[in-house]
Amino acid sequence: MATPADTVTVRLFAGLEQRTAERRATCELPVAEAPTVRALRGVLGLADGAAGIVLVNGVHAVDDASLHAGDAVSLFPPLGGG
Repeated sequence: MATPADTVTVRLFAGLEQRTAERRATCELPVAEAPTVRALRGVLGLADGAAGIVLVNGVHAVDDASLHAGDAVSLFPPLGGG
């Protein structure tokens, strides 16, 4: 069982939570299951491109960015407009 020190906190915004199996806006995941942003998207069941903006600890991150215990990950769908 993972302890809070072994997890990443994930927050999904703007309806993105509706695209996951659990449909929760916030969750904790063991960092061992989601060592990168790409792996995290896979664990959540999000398709490529579903998360247009990814922030790790408030800083923009790419798919191959490593995640560490205690990180806070925020996922947003692609934004459009003009």
